[in-house]
Amino acid sequence: NDAETMVKERSRKLHWMHKSLDALFDEADENGDGVLSNDELRSLFDNPKVKLWLKELGVDASDSDTLIELLSSGEDWDVNREEFVHGITKLKGEARSQDLVPVY
Repeated sequence: NDAETMVKERSRKLHWMHKSLDALFDEADENGDGVLSNDELRSLFDNPKVKLWLKELGVDASDSDTLIELLSSGEDWDVNREEFVHGITKLKGEARSQDLVPVY
């Protein structure tokens, strides 16, 4: 069944992306506290390889301030693992630089 195959493929890709984002989070969490600080996020989004990978996902990391604001649930701009993985997954394919406007 084509629909079943497509669902399985999409599920496999989503699982791969979550694993990749988990690994990226671990790499960016320099102090190992389980939270990405504003500085850690800026460093991550300034990395050319990360920018390219996110661009391939359809996420524009060129405006790191707005991207961090979209990922963060609090005013401290810190992002935990769940916020990071869920946020990037949600933005995947729908975020373009002109669309990176916080919704409250």
